[in-house]
Amino acid sequence: MEKKKKNGILKLDWMTIIIVLVLVGIGLISLASIMASPFSGDEASIGDYINKLNLEYVEKQIVNFLIGLAAAIVITVIDYEIYKDVIKYVYWANVAILLLLIIAGKSTRGILGWITVGSRAFQPAEVCKITLIIFMSNMVSQCMDKDGRLHYFKDIFKILVYIGIPTGLVLLQPDFGTAFVYICIMVVIFFIAKIDWKYILGAAAGIGAFAPIAYFFLLSEEQQGRINVFLDPELDVQGKGYNVIQSKVSIGSGQIFGKGFFSSGTLAQLKYVPERHTDFIFAGIAEGVGFVGGTIIICLYFILIFRWLYVALKAKDNFGMCIVIGAMGMLLAHVFENIGMTMGLMPVTGIPLPFISYGGSNLLTNMMAVGLVMNVYLRRQSKKHYK
Repeated sequence: MEKKKKNGILKLDWMTIIIVLVLVGIGLISLASIMASPFSGDEASIGDYINKLNLEYVEKQIVNFLIGLAAAIVITVIDYEIYKDVIKYVYWANVAILLLLIIAGKSTRGILGWITVGSRAFQPAEVCKITLIIFMSNMVSQCMDKDGRLHYFKDIFKILVYIGIPTGLVLLQPDFGTAFVYICIMVVIFFIAKIDWKYILGAAAGIGAFAPIAYFFLLSEEQQGRINVFLDPELDVQGKGYNVIQSKVSIGSGQIFGKGFFSSGTLAQLKYVPERHTDFIFAGIAEGVGFVGGTIIICLYFILIFRWLYVALKAKDNFGMCIVIGAMGMLLAHVFENIGMTMGLMPVTGIPLPFISYGGSNLLTNMMAVGLVMNVYLRRQSKKHYK
C-alpha cells in the first residue's frame, strides 16, 4: 500500500505543480507590495514596514487559492472519462445561469456577469471556460477519425453552434474578454484535431469581411471608442486611454532591474495605475522587478504552456489530448491578452493574469484547469487509444 501511494505521488506532473506554486507566490508577494501604503524610505525597523502593509487582499487570495486547490484535487482524482457522462448537463446548467444573468443580473463594472454573495462576487462565465473545454473536447474527440482528424463540415458546424450559445450570452453581458477566451479554446482544440485548412481560411476570410460591418453597425459608440483608443491611446488621455498610458509609464519606470518590491515611492503604491491588483497587476510587477524580472515571469508561463502541450501529446486518447490543449489555449489567451493590454499591444478587455491577479473566480478556474491537466497526465500511457 505504501509503495502504491509513493508511485501515485511520483506520477504527478511536478513541473506543473512547481511553476503554478511559483506564480501564485509571485502573485501574493506582488499584492502585498502593490497594496501597501506608500513607503517613504524613512522606515527604521521591520515593524515600520509591517505597519504599512495591507494584507487584506493577500489573505483573501490565500483563501481563493485553497478553494482552487481543493477543486483541483477533486478534479484530478476522478477519472476524466467519467466527465463524458455528465458534461452535457453541466453545459446546459451553465447556459441557463448565463441567460439568467442577462435577464435578471445586476451590473458590476458595466458587466451583467457577477453573482454577489455578501462581500464576495463570483463570475459564472469564468468557470464556464472549464465546462467548454470538457464539452468541446468530448464532441471533437467523438467526431475525429482514426488518424485524429476532424473532417466533416456538419460536425464542425454542430460544435460551432454549441460554442456559439455561451459565447453569444457572454457578449451580451457584455464581456468581450471572456468571449475572446472561449473562441481561443475552440480554435486550439480545432487545431489539434487537424481541421482542414479550407475551413480555417474560410473562417479567416469571413471574419475579415464581417469585422468592418460589426464595427460600424453592431458595436456601440463606447465599444468603438475602445478600439479607437487601442489604436491611438492619445485620443482620450483622461478617459479610455488612461489605464494603458499609466500602465506603460509604470512598466517603463521599472527599467532593466526594477525598483524592487516594498521599495519607497512606487507608482503602484501611489495608485498611479488603476486596477493595480487585478487586470493591471503586471504593470506593478514590472515596476518592481524590471524588464529582467518581467521576462522571467513570461518565460515561466511559456514553460508551463509547452509543458501542457507535452502532456497533451502523451495523453492516452483524443479526449484527454483535447482537454489539455483546451486548458493550454485558455492559459495562452489570458497571458497574451493581459500582458499585451498592459503594454498597449492589445485592447483593454479586463482579463486577469493567471495565478497572479487577485480574484477568486479566475484563480478557481485556473486551478480547475490544472486539475484537468494532472488528471490526464496521471492516466497517460505509452500507447494512444483513439476514442
